[in-house]
Amino acid sequence: MSKRIQVTLPDRLADDLQRWADYDGRPLSNLAAFLLEKIVFEAKSKGVQWDDQKKEQLKPKEMRAESK
Repeated sequence: MSKRIQVTLPDRLADDLQRWADYDGRPLSNLAAFLLEKIVFEAKSKGVQWDDQKKEQLKPKEMRAESK
């Protein structure tokens, strides 16, 4: 099952993504889904977990309270 989401992108990013999708001969939504899936896979492979973790642990390291 797939879910639909709606996102708002800066014009420049949307234009770059559209050019990339056109170059690959695929719909923009397909490229966006591929890129999102890839970045989530990469995060998980680096040990990022969204279950049973405190929200503080999900922040980028430079934004965590203990790094200040």
